[in-house]
Amino acid sequence: MRRTTKKEINLNKLKTGCSPCMKEAKIMEQKISNRKISDIKINEIKEIVSSMFKNN
Repeated sequence: MRRTTKKEINLNKLKTGCSPCMKEAKIMEQKISNRKISDIKINEIKEIVSSMFKNN
């Protein structure tokens, strides 16, 4: 029987992210709509961040 060794990947060094991370980043970009961070209200930031942890 052949055993495979699980290769450890440092996610911090990847040029691209994993699929779930990239999907969430795209959703956040759409919600921010090219606005400056200073133009976004605190409540809106809280809503965007909390939406990442909700089950769809």
